[in-house]
Amino acid sequence: MKEILKNWGKELWIAEEAEYGGKILIIKENKGTSQHYHKDKKETIYCFKGLVDIILTDKIVTLKEGDDITLLPKTIHSIVGKKDSILFEVSTPQLADIVRIQENPKKTGRSSGSY
Repeated sequence: MKEILKNWGKELWIAEEAEYGGKILIIKENKGTSQHYHKDKKETIYCFKGLVDIILTDKIVTLKEGDDITLLPKTIHSIVGKKDSILFEVSTPQLADIVRIQENPKKTGRSSGSY
């Protein structure tokens, strides 16, 4: 397992297989990832514990415990913790596929941190 510390929490890379990838995302309350997208990666994010906002280009989707969302490649998004949260991410295998648009969206009223 690979652990990556972030200013918004941490990522635990639990699966890096040829066919799929899996991460546990631990997001702190009032912290968030960068605004970003993935060129090729398709991901499903499941809220195991806590409450987060998934900020998309045209809407905000709030995930509470038991909710999930699937994001297609090229979907611009960021994740903001409304509470301390644990998310499960299952995706196609391109775990490092990320294009950051804005490193610290909080300055524009969104979230803070890096993904």
